[in-house]
Amino acid sequence: MKTAKARRFRFLILLAITALLCVSFLLFRSTNIVAPEVDFSQSNQNLEAFDFIEITAQVSAPHPSNPYTDGYIFGTFKTATGNKHWNVEGFCDSEDGSVYRVRFMPPTPGDYIYSVEYRQGWFKKISNGIFLVRDGHRRGPVRIDPQNRWHFVWEGTGEHYFFNGTTAYWLMGWQDEQVIQSSIERLHQLKINRMRVTIAGRTNVYYGEPVMAGPSWSPLIRPWQTLKDLRYLRILGRIGQRLGLSGDLLTSLASLEVAQDIYLPGFDYGRFEVSYWQKFERALRFARDRDMVFSLVLDMNDSRVHPAPGSADEQRFIKYAVARFAAFSNITWDLGDDLDSFRDDRWTHATGTQIKEWDPYGHLATSHPVDNVHQDRGSDWFDFTSFQDWSREQHAFMLSERKKQERLGRIIPQKRTKNTATRTITPCGQKGLARIPPTRCAERLGKL
Repeated sequence: MKTAKARRFRFLILLAITALLCVSFLLFRSTNIVAPEVDFSQSNQNLEAFDFIEITAQVSAPHPSNPYTDGYIFGTFKTATGNKHWNVEGFCDSEDGSVYRVRFMPPTPGDYIYSVEYRQGWFKKISNGIFLVRDGHRRGPVRIDPQNRWHFVWEGTGEHYFFNGTTAYWLMGWQDEQVIQSSIERLHQLKINRMRVTIAGRTNVYYGEPVMAGPSWSPLIRPWQTLKDLRYLRILGRIGQRLGLSGDLLTSLASLEVAQDIYLPGFDYGRFEVSYWQKFERALRFARDRDMVFSLVLDMNDSRVHPAPGSADEQRFIKYAVARFAAFSNITWDLGDDLDSFRDDRWTHATGTQIKEWDPYGHLATSHPVDNVHQDRGSDWFDFTSFQDWSREQHAFMLSERKKQERLGRIIPQKRTKNTATRTITPCGQKGLARIPPTRCAERLGKL
């Protein structure tokens, strides 16, 4: 009897020690008492202005429990003379927290210096470096023409830029990246120089177009990971099936694909689907090589779920997009009517202001106000106005808005986001809608 009690006592002691060791390990891991190894590398020593340099931190275990919230990397970049400097936030580029990056786009030739710091809990490590920037005659970002503020220019060359754009919201829905690249190339050959592309969004409405979602293309964009609990349930169901167990519950769990559910995608807004963002960047780079601008839409009206407005999840998403994409010269920020059904004007103003603060390069941003009266309400974050009006009176409307700008004393470019030219174009003189001036007929549209 005493022997059994002694064995049970020793077992309880061993169990307590094991539990204590496990708790200690988790505590050390969460508080990062065990310091990781961090190796910094620099993408190049010599680059062209308006390209970007990338400083990478390879981080060994123990990694942050959530690398998107518990690890942090940022850099300070300066001209060698010290007369200009930029503070740039970086991002985690691996789902396990082993890779972090900071990108910087230098605007002028010359010598530069930098200091990049990685932080994880109490631990931090700093890397310093230098690089040379030369003039490669890149066009750079699109800016407002300082000589004529109703027009645009390329910052790098000073050439006039005329918006000739199209909408390609669901471009990232293609699984085959060759299709994405061929779409960009085809539009480039047709002299299109701007595409509106959404970063997040989900829809099951195809606007009357003869398209079908499937394995090759889906409008269910996935910038976030799926919640771990849901992934575990799916794994549990598949394990049960492999063990020969049966039942409707196991079958449902094994086939659980919440990412394909437009209403309940099961997103973990605290963690990003890194492979999706990397695919987006490859498309951006391909477009940049063709001077094609991506107008980045944050999310879509058609989506049934979004991070809460103004929440930490939403701000993390937008800051992550800025950290990854701002170093590309060929972007603008688009807070247009694609957000209006789930965000109001107050949110748009606050978010637009934040983006302009977080973006080190001040890429142009646009909204779709009802009219330019928004400009005298403090909405100075947007650099140009995108009007979406399907009526044939849009030309007169835009001219009247231009007069209003003059009265308000804030001149910004105006752009037509959509017009009747996106509808059926018929030969002039044909019976039907084309008879009503101003018409949609091909000859007159060609003179616009």
